[in-house]
Amino acid sequence: MKKLLLLSLFTLPLFSNAQVLLTENFNTLNVGNISTETAGSVAGQGGYYLFSSNGTAPTTTTNAGITNAQIVAGGNASKGIQLEGPNGDLGSRFVWKDGLPALWTARTTGNQIIELEVDINPGAGTSTSRNTFGAYIFNAAGDRVLAGFTVRAATRELFLVAYSTPTGNPVGSYSYSLAAAPGIQLPANTFSRVGISYNVTTRVVTIKAPGIAAAGITVTGSSTATDPAEVDFIAFSGNTTAAPNSAAATMVMDNLTVRASAADTLLGNASFENAVTSFSVSPNPANDFITISNSENVLVNAISITDLNGRVVKQNSFSDVTNVQVNVSDLASGVYMMNITSDKGSVTKKIIKN
Repeated sequence: MKKLLLLSLFTLPLFSNAQVLLTENFNTLNVGNISTETAGSVAGQGGYYLFSSNGTAPTTTTNAGITNAQIVAGGNASKGIQLEGPNGDLGSRFVWKDGLPALWTARTTGNQIIELEVDINPGAGTSTSRNTFGAYIFNAAGDRVLAGFTVRAATRELFLVAYSTPTGNPVGSYSYSLAAAPGIQLPANTFSRVGISYNVTTRVVTIKAPGIAAAGITVTGSSTATDPAEVDFIAFSGNTTAAPNSAAATMVMDNLTVRASAADTLLGNASFENAVTSFSVSPNPANDFITISNSENVLVNAISITDLNGRVVKQNSFSDVTNVQVNVSDLASGVYMMNITSDKGSVTKKIIKN
């Protein structure tokens, strides 16, 4: 499919009725380039296509090539897909597989919601690159993002993207910040599961991720009578006049799942609700250390502590542990929110530092 989206983006356990359309963990693919060309015309490994562009002249981007999309050994379980963004002011990367329209047409009657979930590792969030990475659900023409998300390499901030009509603006594909500055920031150097969905009947777009309340955040889309036609992994320059981009960054994604559903099953909240709410934090209030424990053998992936102004004051990543200890002795006395990300979802706990 020829990519027409190249519009401005403005920052402003499954249930029985869910039907899996696509899954991908990349483990059967070979480490290396996913494609042999960049025009999006010849399928590469696993049937994936790559469209990579430096942008139209004049542009400072020079690094578009087949190395922009690679299968790497650094996935969430084994292998994953790594995208490299543009090294200048323009350019884009799209990786997709054909066949979604037929799968969507053959879905069970009443399943009017398309749901996409994927694990993404945002890195350290200290890059000088303005690149953004994520996943989009496109319409058939490729000129509307029915639902999508991006993550900024420089800050790890998560955004919702939707073809919509914000008050006082013309219709278009807009990027929405999800909280007051510094926004919702994914944990550093760890995989977080992000979910987006689009209801073709109500046009409601939903995003769920660590740091977001269980119900998710929604906007109302503006694309009437539009069925989903393609799911893409994406990367963009992220350049702005005020903050020009001059460096490329990379992010890794893994474990893609696309479903059709009659009701919200995004991130399977109902299936892991009891598990993640079993986490306990003690002592609370605390002076020096807080211990996070649970009785369900849920694995802790990361924690993020924010103050009441939404500023992230502490982050830690973990590997295959069910109980962790966090040093809070360096925090000022007060009330904080601790987001615990696990292999079964995320939960937020209020903590008090003496």
